[in-house]
Amino acid sequence: MSADRKRLVAFGFCVLVSLVLGLVSGPTAAVLGASAPASVSAGGGAVVGPLGIGVAALALFDFSDTRQVQVQVQIQARGRSFSR
Repeated sequence: MSADRKRLVAFGFCVLVSLVLGLVSGPTAAVLGASAPASVSAGGGAVVGPLGIGVAALALFDFSDTRQVQVQVQIQARGRSFSR
């Protein structure tokens, strides 16, 4: 898998986790008696906080390319060329 695809999967996972946390914490705050703006604020904070921490943590990692590179070798023997 290419390094860019690995990074995209990691960021996507980070976004999904933070969205789930936000969608759980907003209604939970409303059920516990918070006002509507406070519930939205709790949900937004629960999305932005982990997302920022996750992006900062992922920026520290160096994703490497694990695709196998095909090496093309040409052998010339007696006027013929062979490639592997």
